Amino acid sequence: MPQLNPEFFISQLFWLFVFFSFLFIFLWRISLPRIATVLEKRQNLINDNLAVAKELQEKAQSIEKDINSEISKAKQSNNDQIKNTILTLQDEMTSKLKSLETELEDKIARSEKEIINSRDEQIKNINSEIINITKITVAKISDLKLSDSVVEQAVKSSKGSIN
Repeated sequence: MPQLNPEFFISQLFWLFVFFSFLFIFLWRISLPRIATVLEKRQNLINDNLAVAKELQEKAQSIEKDINSEISKAKQSNNDQIKNTILTLQDEMTSKLKSLETELEDKIARSEKEIINSRDEQIKNINSEIINITKITVAKISDLKLSDSVVEQAVKSSKGSIN
């Protein structure tokens, strides 16, 4: 094999040295700085994105706090409105109940008066019918014609003993 032949060692070492020197200088001066700048740009971009993400997260948290505070204010406001509405409805109901109660009392009083008036009127009608029946009965039984005042007096005197 020619690589293991000692006479070619020097030329092989020379070309090895030249090739690796060129490779070292190429990597050291050209390739590695470019890779380093790309890595540095990538790291800066990642750091910038992380910073923006933190800012956005802080903004989101502050917005969330604002939203939660607004929600709690809205809930409190709704609760207050509901309580006020309930109170006003209760007041309206009590006032309407009072007005209905007074209206019913007035109707009951009027009805009682009408019943009493009707009863008194019916009693007068019954008394007048009793008087007429008594006159007719006495006239048929005894052929006596009694005056209304006499019959009325007799009915009134017997009324206490009937009731």
